[in-house]
Amino acid sequence: HKPHIAMSVTKSFTGTLAGMLVAEGRLDPKATVATYVAELGQSGFGDATVGEVMDMTTGIQYSEVYTDETSDVFEMRRANGMAPPLPGVPQPSLLEYLTTRRKLGEHGRVFVYRTVNTDVLAWVMRRITGKSLSDMLSERIWQPMGAEEDAYYTVDRLGTEYAGGGLNTTVRDLARFGELMRCRGQFNGRQIIPAVAIDDIARGADPA
Repeated sequence: HKPHIAMSVTKSFTGTLAGMLVAEGRLDPKATVATYVAELGQSGFGDATVGEVMDMTTGIQYSEVYTDETSDVFEMRRANGMAPPLPGVPQPSLLEYLTTRRKLGEHGRVFVYRTVNTDVLAWVMRRITGKSLSDMLSERIWQPMGAEEDAYYTVDRLGTEYAGGGLNTTVRDLARFGELMRCRGQFNGRQIIPAVAIDDIARGADPA
């Protein structure tokens, strides 16, 4: 279960940053992914809405089975720098890999835990802000909440952060983030994350 824990924590930061941009009116959850990232227009993500990506309800051809080395997650791990490339096989970067995902079924119908959604969301946010994921996290959450130590992302061969599971933090700083969420975005007397973004996360989706 350890990979799931690490990946879920990293996704929490990415999703929270996206929620902040939505609350600020800079990111429209009803807009399609291709509206923000033209490179994904011909992929399976192109006609998915940002909200469907955030909620992991995209209909994408992608399997995430950690006990099966033929699963797509292992191909993604090679692309994002978490695993070595196969000898003699051309290795796409993380963003190049995302453009290869094809549509399988309808978007918006079923929740399926797929890490690729989070990396697509991070690409959208980079395009909107013109900043790296590291800078967004540092400026918007890490420094304002008074983290004691640096955090760091794993990156692919081009230096692109792995947004779906590559964040490394100390336990104390991670607990600070948890307290920030528990207090509806307020910490050390400062509203760091808009309360409306926290409420949207807490509200969740239809359990069915």
